[in-house]
Amino acid sequence: MFTLRVRIILILAATTYGAYKFAYGHESAYLVLLAAPLLLWGYFRYGPMRPAFNAMNRGDFDTARQLMETVKFPKLLSAESKAYYHWVNAVLASQDPNALAYAEDEMRLALGGSIRTSHDRCLATAMLAQMVAQGDDPESAMQLLTDAEQFRHKESASVYLQEVRARIEQLSKV
Repeated sequence: MFTLRVRIILILAATTYGAYKFAYGHESAYLVLLAAPLLLWGYFRYGPMRPAFNAMNRGDFDTARQLMETVKFPKLLSAESKAYYHWVNAVLASQDPNALAYAEDEMRLALGGSIRTSHDRCLATAMLAQMVAQGDDPESAMQLLTDAEQFRHKESASVYLQEVRARIEQLSKV
């Protein structure tokens, strides 16, 4: 949930404050000292996935890429965080036309994971449909888009689904 920089600052603050309290005999100092390993554990378990995903949604791909580069051990992420890790990787890779196959693989890994909501699953499936269409398979892309439409989603996603449908139809005519 926190970026690496914020997490390091919080760990240092908790450790310093806990050591200060402990040095002056406060018995509750261990509670503050316990915050540091919890924050460290949270980094390996959840990473900066929420900030990276939010940056991706805003279209701020440079920030998303920088946040993703701080994840050194993606295998240690929780199942949900790992799904969003693959999703962000897929979107970042899709910005490079030469990495479309990798982007598609990453999105399939994301969809195979624990995506939080049906709305998110709808959007991820639609993004995969768009990637598949760009890879010259409009029939499979249209089937994926039909699958995406079956997931419960917010009204705002309906507009996106229509845009993806139009792109797929346009790519199939070329």
